[in-house]
Amino acid sequence: MKAYIQIVGQNSPEGPASLIVHYDDQRYLFNCREGTQRLCVQEKARLAKTSNVFLSRLNWDCIGGLTGMLLTLTDAGIKNIGLHGGKNLTHFIAATRHFVYRTSTNVNINEIDETSKPFKDKNLSVTPVIVYPVKNNKRDYREFSSGSGSESDSSTSDSEYNLVKNPIGDEKGEHKYRQNVVNMMFTNTNQGQKAPGHTIEADCSPRPDNTNASTRVHPLSEEAKSTSKSLTNTQRNYLMKALPRSQQDTSAITYICQGASVPPKFNKAAAVALGIKPGPVYGQLQKGISVTLDDGRVVTREMVCDPEVPGHVFVVVDCPNSSYIDGLISSKQFDTYLDPNGKYKINVMIHHLGNNVIHDSRYKEWLRKFDQTTDHIFGSTDVCAQTVQFTSHALGQVKLSKLNDKIFPIPQYSNIPETQLSDIKGLPKNSFVLKNMAQYNLEPRNGITYLDRPVFNHTNLDLPEIKEIENNQEYAEAVRLAKAEADKVDTETEDFPGKDVEIVTLGTGSSIPAKYRNVSATLVKIPDYGSIMLDAGEGTYGQMMRRYGLGYVDEEISKLRCIFVSHLHADHHLGVIQLIKKWNMANRTEDTLTIVAPFVYKHWLNEYSDIEFIASKRRLNYIRSENILSKATPKGRELKVLNELKKSLGLEFIQPVEVIHCRWAYGLSVKHKSGWKLVYSGDTRPCNRLVEAGKDATLLIHEATLEDASLDKAIAKRHSTTGEAIDVGKRQVFYKMNARFTLLNHFSQRYPKLPVLSQEQSNVCFSFDMMSIPIKQLPLLPKYTNAIQLVFKDEENDEEDETKIK
Repeated sequence: MKAYIQIVGQNSPEGPASLIVHYDDQRYLFNCREGTQRLCVQEKARLAKTSNVFLSRLNWDCIGGLTGMLLTLTDAGIKNIGLHGGKNLTHFIAATRHFVYRTSTNVNINEIDETSKPFKDKNLSVTPVIVYPVKNNKRDYREFSSGSGSESDSSTSDSEYNLVKNPIGDEKGEHKYRQNVVNMMFTNTNQGQKAPGHTIEADCSPRPDNTNASTRVHPLSEEAKSTSKSLTNTQRNYLMKALPRSQQDTSAITYICQGASVPPKFNKAAAVALGIKPGPVYGQLQKGISVTLDDGRVVTREMVCDPEVPGHVFVVVDCPNSSYIDGLISSKQFDTYLDPNGKYKINVMIHHLGNNVIHDSRYKEWLRKFDQTTDHIFGSTDVCAQTVQFTSHALGQVKLSKLNDKIFPIPQYSNIPETQLSDIKGLPKNSFVLKNMAQYNLEPRNGITYLDRPVFNHTNLDLPEIKEIENNQEYAEAVRLAKAEADKVDTETEDFPGKDVEIVTLGTGSSIPAKYRNVSATLVKIPDYGSIMLDAGEGTYGQMMRRYGLGYVDEEISKLRCIFVSHLHADHHLGVIQLIKKWNMANRTEDTLTIVAPFVYKHWLNEYSDIEFIASKRRLNYIRSENILSKATPKGRELKVLNELKKSLGLEFIQPVEVIHCRWAYGLSVKHKSGWKLVYSGDTRPCNRLVEAGKDATLLIHEATLEDASLDKAIAKRHSTTGEAIDVGKRQVFYKMNARFTLLNHFSQRYPKLPVLSQEQSNVCFSFDMMSIPIKQLPLLPKYTNAIQLVFKDEENDEEDETKIK
């Protein structure tokens, strides 16, 4: 049997690396931070046999990628998935019920506490070690919100948007309730039922043309409920009520994992030496049944069998800061492995540590108590160099930067850690740094191996990939011609409102993260005011970190004033919680952050805040898209928040627009008091409402998910083709938007071919991940198209297959 641990990622401000433990017939995943799935695609890591996920902490750093991973694993055909973690794991999964629903998989949740027995199957026995901080300055778990179903800050007209309150009373009953919710979400019936009406996956007929708030059918109204035949009364009871409140849990779980022992092997020579003839007696002895020979001697298994070989042992340690050290090192569950004469030795300990832990004398003294043969792999933000992880995208950016390194910046990275592991005194002799795609072999022979490839360094001309780019004469000539054409474009003389507004397309792909394109996120930077984030799919913070670098990302995060969530498909919002957390930590002023999103999204944020503090209620505001549509009349606190948001960003209006995609799907129209106007489509078919709301826009950002040849698929999936998106923004046509510029995004994850645009379409541009461009420079982009087509001609054919879990 071959068994090994594969490290996916590196410890960074995004969270600890994920670990995939490989056995012949099964995979086990330890933690799943944001970006894990994308890294698996980049590195072709095998996940198809993953059936158990172990989580060390119930906070976003460790679980931010879990929801997306669950959706992908279930769609890949995995029928049973076990989730193991601390208190609130069931609450977390149940809280995703508005945007997660699958009828092909069972999800079984094991919430670990002090009474839990080890997890066991034929490959592994996993024993949890639960540790709490010694000094625990808990925030009040009610600080973010007064309740998932309670809207004390809302006007009475908003009551239709509230989930039904759900006071159950006792903890056991509440836990059972959440389990029932999860069982409704994951059924494994394989009967292809339609998703119930409360979910984003439900069938959605086109909205009626009238937009009068008083006559509009609300998605949770009785009329809407009656149209969803698949939503039974039982489902409605469980899925359309608020979850019972929960209280945050600060535990960190370390996992002691032991492989199956090799059973005693029968020694035929020893049996013959004892005078035992071959026959059924051999089988009895091997099973442990003692045998009495004719001469009265009693033969036991130990006399004719080699000793049992203990299975390998590895430990996944999570110690987020020094307040957890005393609880960890005093745990009696390690006693078996600290005994120098004991049966079991630990092969490797993988340490996920806060930056201060590895320097603590208590921790180092504890490590020295383990056997000298034990290997130690250390992961923390300061000892892990923040190297490039998504090398395919980085190499693409190197090519694009030849055209314009301001518009197409190379990702920020560092190949040198803040602290060299060798400089830390007192560590065990077998100490190693945790690195992306390092592999620790457990069977048949243990030991760590690092990838045999040099780290990405765009200045190293000896790297084959960089040398190839530098020596590509065909591309160099295309760049020269493109830059010559771009130099003819005057981007400075014409003065128009909004010319200095900067658009940063952090994620430009659809569905799931892939090598070249992350999922949806667009940052709109308004000079002297602040920024708006248009959608934030999983990994958006990581994209910002790579765009601006560790030294400046906090500054950019702190300028966020608004996050707009167009709809609840996972590729548009699973990065929001991390953004809120990072914004709250980076911004110590009295500034506020406003979320503009469908009403259901507030319930998700409220219920998640029971698990982990993300931001103070006083500083995090919420506006429901339904309440600020063109003919809606916001009231109460929502009106106050809206006015404050407009003032902080200098806006004349900010207005969601109902579009044609799924339940609760919205585009956005924003007009600044200085005269510029920006329109964002979200996901949609070509939509007359959006055209009307975006009349004479300075910039239209429109999805172009599919190629023109895939119109039937676009209609079925309620997306737009490239040609349709271009048509929406057409200029000088009275029934179109007449947008000054159109920027296309949300491409299918097969790297899109760039259509040849006519002269009349010279105002149409294509977006790329981390592209950063002031609106006045958008006319440069079409001049680069021919060169860009050359850049990606070899990559565009294989991306679709590589987005699938192997």
